[in-house]
Amino acid sequence: MKYLTTKHEQNSAKITALIMLIIVLLLFVVGQNYKDIPEEYGVALNFGASDIPNNTTPNTSQEIEEPDPEVTEETDEIIEEVVEEEVVEEEVEEETSEEQAAEEKEAEEKAEAEKAEEVEKELAEKEAAEKLLAQETEEAAKIKQTEEEAKIKEAKEAKEAKEAKEAKEAKEAKEAKEAKEAKEAKQAKEAKEKALVAKKAEEAKAAKQKADATAKKAAAAKKAADDKAAAAKKSAGETVSFSLIENAPIYPGCDGGDNNAKKKCLNEKITKFIRDNYDTTIISDLELEGIQSIKIRFTINASGNVSGVRVIANHPDVIAEAKRVTNLLPKMKPGMQQGKPVGVSYYLPISIKGN
Repeated sequence: MKYLTTKHEQNSAKITALIMLIIVLLLFVVGQNYKDIPEEYGVALNFGASDIPNNTTPNTSQEIEEPDPEVTEETDEIIEEVVEEEVVEEEVEEETSEEQAAEEKEAEEKAEAEKAEEVEKELAEKEAAEKLLAQETEEAAKIKQTEEEAKIKEAKEAKEAKEAKEAKEAKEAKEAKEAKEAKEAKQAKEAKEKALVAKKAEEAKAAKQKADATAKKAAAAKKAADDKAAAAKKSAGETVSFSLIENAPIYPGCDGGDNNAKKKCLNEKITKFIRDNYDTTIISDLELEGIQSIKIRFTINASGNVSGVRVIANHPDVIAEAKRVTNLLPKMKPGMQQGKPVGVSYYLPISIKGN
């Protein structure tokens, strides 16, 4: 613990030390005069030796030594000064205590006011800081929201741009593919058409060559047949109509039956032969529409061969093909009139459709 910290404690210590000093001085100054027990007090005060009994009868004859007036006065003055000083110090101490109390109270009030002001200021600062923090937080949130919206917008725009680019690329790729396919299809079509034209040209050329060869052959055969028919006519006489012939020419395989049956069989065989051997592609190549009507006339001479072929149709190529097929008919047994072979004129109308 700490002592003598306040002024009051310091003054008390000073007074106590002064009193102790005074007592010590009194003991040295007046102590020798009170060795004998004074009678007027009835009590022996012994400040000296301790061998004097308490019941000793006082010596009345001995004179009591009185204390020195000067010492007494000085002592009294010192005591009075000390007392006065103590009183003054106490008053000063009381005033100081009151002032200190007032000062302390004022200081406390001031401290409380300052503290309240500081608290209020802290609260105001805290409120301002909280408000500022709230504003900053709100602004940060707005900035963050704006940034997020901007990012979302950028991402959306980037996505839309990417999708548009992909769609455009896909569209361009599709158009390029379609254009390529169309070009390839066109080239294939053109190539096919060219090949078809070339094929038709080759077929037409081959057909023409074949027709020419057939025509030459037919012409040669006709000439030979005409020559033979002329010779047969010369030897056999006139030609008889198929409807009036006594014994009709016999087509191979038509030997059985009477004359009518033989005529019927010959008609069927010749019609079937011409239909089976006629090249109908000629009609298709010529782009002739519908069924083509062909009228054929020829003679089965006395030797059984076909001669004098004549054809009526709507196109020379159709006529040439009909003549070619007719000249290919097989040799038959000639018709008989009055027991002699004769030439028989034959007429066959036929209808043929192209492939």
